[in-house]
Amino acid sequence: MKTDLKERLLTFMDQNLTPERKKHTEGVRKMAGELARKYGADVEKADIAAISHDFYRYLDGEELNSFIREHGLPEKYLNNPSLAHSKVAAIRLRSDFGIDDEDILNAVSYHTTGRPGMSVLEKVIYLADAIEEGRSYPGVDEIREAAREGLDQGVMRSLINTREHVLSKGRFLDEDTLKTIEFLQGDKMTNREYALLAAETLSKKKAQDMVLIDISEKSGFADYFLIATGNSVRMINSLADEVEDAMENAELPVKSVEGKNVSEWILLDFGDLVVNLFTPEMREKYNIERIWADCPIEQIEA
Repeated sequence: MKTDLKERLLTFMDQNLTPERKKHTEGVRKMAGELARKYGADVEKADIAAISHDFYRYLDGEELNSFIREHGLPEKYLNNPSLAHSKVAAIRLRSDFGIDDEDILNAVSYHTTGRPGMSVLEKVIYLADAIEEGRSYPGVDEIREAAREGLDQGVMRSLINTREHVLSKGRFLDEDTLKTIEFLQGDKMTNREYALLAAETLSKKKAQDMVLIDISEKSGFADYFLIATGNSVRMINSLADEVEDAMENAELPVKSVEGKNVSEWILLDFGDLVVNLFTPEMREKYNIERIWADCPIEQIEA
């Protein structure tokens, strides 16, 4: 049954999509398969959703508008094919192809915006559409890197990238995108949780001798110092890159960086969290732990 369905879907794709759109679809199929296998989604469902996700992207404005009116979709989709095509596709997949699997239909319907409570399959299709190998746009490499770390990380990075791009252009941003970001973020992380996330990131990259100093009672400029050692200038620069990326994905972008590429001490200021990365010699020379010795100091195990 699924074989027959897939043949019908592929025939529709071949007859209706442009060569460029078909190339993109094949890229999404390939990426969706990889992500589905890595993160535990149904590979066959992922392939069906990937094949059909852009079925109605070929429609021109007025023809798409007629579908929108016919199916009673909200007016916000009128003259907005970037958002409307996914909604129309989900409806037509049910009526024209007999697909009644809600997970597949949702994956197609929300592949451009995301939605709160996305299933693993929905996340896979959303992310595959964003990072298939043919995609080239500002931020795509960062999204691909985040996707290697985790499915939610990749989806979040893509959502944030979309939000920043759309708003910078003064265009309409669908509320589903904003709600999905809020849902995935959950309650805002505490400063200590941000500090521990930074420590975890550094630990994975073999940082040494990490300590977390709670300076909240003694300082007006930050709550925590995180201190770590790398065995070379090259290593602390690599550590700085990793922690910057991790905190950016967690919605805590760095405010300022000092010493990067030129010093044996790199300071990254995230506001209430300050990360200090040293070579062994420079760590011993400045001995920040001694300066803040009257504050709670916590050794972070690797």
